[in-house]
This record gives sequence, structure tokens and C-alpha cells, in this order.
Amino acid sequence: MELGIGTGWMREEFELLKTPSFEERGAVTDEYIRAFKVLWTEENPSFQGKHVHFADIHFTPKPIQPGGPKIWVGGESGRALRRLAALGDVWYPIAGNPRWPLDTLATYDAAAAKLAAAAEKAGRDPASIGRAYNAMGHSEVEQKNADGARVLLTGSTEARKQDVADLQQRGVTTLIANLADGTLEGALAKQEAFARDVMSAFK
Repeated sequence: MELGIGTGWMREEFELLKTPSFEERGAVTDEYIRAFKVLWTEENPSFQGKHVHFADIHFTPKPIQPGGPKIWVGGESGRALRRLAALGDVWYPIAGNPRWPLDTLATYDAAAAKLAAAAEKAGRDPASIGRAYNAMGHSEVEQKNADGARVLLTGSTEARKQDVADLQQRGVTTLIANLADGTLEGALAKQEAFARDVMSAFK
């Protein structure tokens, strides 16, 4: 098992669920991750925080994985990268965040450099952090981002193959491409084309 972590982005969801305030979501997430690690690793776990606290409890059985499940941290912002450097195991950004888009190699590399700096500041080897990437799209038709650059995983077969190879070269071991469509037939056709034209180059 692996655990995916994200702080959320829609204020209305927080209000509907009556959680701690939207503005505190980052601090809440960090505290919960720390509490998870205590529960996973300590025989007599106790934790005293602002949002979670416990003592004199049993938490068994412990996870099979030493130290607990790997934590995948979603996010592209500076705060998300610092959270990952301090508490996570795998970086899982999405391409299409409008505030911090990572839809080209240039924007991905810039964020990766920030992650490396955050990891070093936290006393970690940046290479110890795994990488995944959610392209959020896939198209044989070349798409442009707000700056006019080609969006990753769009365009010709060769361009898309090169994108996958370039991401692989940067340490990405899990790649997610959105192959949905308005109909079942359309989705299956997209999946078959992606497997035939792109995935086949990496088998």
C-alpha cells in the first residue's frame, strides 16, 4: 500500500465538511503526516499537536513496510515541495495546475530544482525522492500552453515518445495520462492508440 497526500484546493469542500479552516490546510496536512509516522513506528505512540493528539493507545498491527507506507505528495507549490522534502517519499505533481503549471519540460525542471533545494535544506538526498507525473491529458493534436509552448504528451507520435523518454531520464517511474473520452468506444480507441504508438516504445 502507498498513501497519497494532498491538501485540497476547493474552499467550499472544507466549509461543507466543517474541517479546520481552508487557510490552515497545509499545517493540518503536515501534522497528520507526522502523526501517521508516530502511529506506524512507535510501540507506545503519543502525539500532541494543534489538530491531532493522542496518548495511552494501542495501534496494531503495524504496517508491513519498514517505517510505514510510502507517502506520495501531490502539489506543485513551494509549500508542497517543502512538505515532500520534509515528510514524503514520492513527488506526484499534475501538469495542469493553473497557478504552477508543469506542462512543459522547462516548467517541470524549474520545479524539480526547487524540490532539490528543499530536500538539501531538509538534509535529504534529492535522489532519494521518487517521482511520478500526471500529464492530465494526451492528444495526437499538438496543444499549446499559456506561453505558446507545446504541452507534454501532445503532438506527433515521436514527440510524445520523446516526452516519455525525457521524463524517464528525469527519474519519473510512474506516468499517468488521461485517456478518457465522452464514450466508451472513444476511450478504448485512445487507450489502444496510446499503447500502440507510445507505450510500445518502452516495453
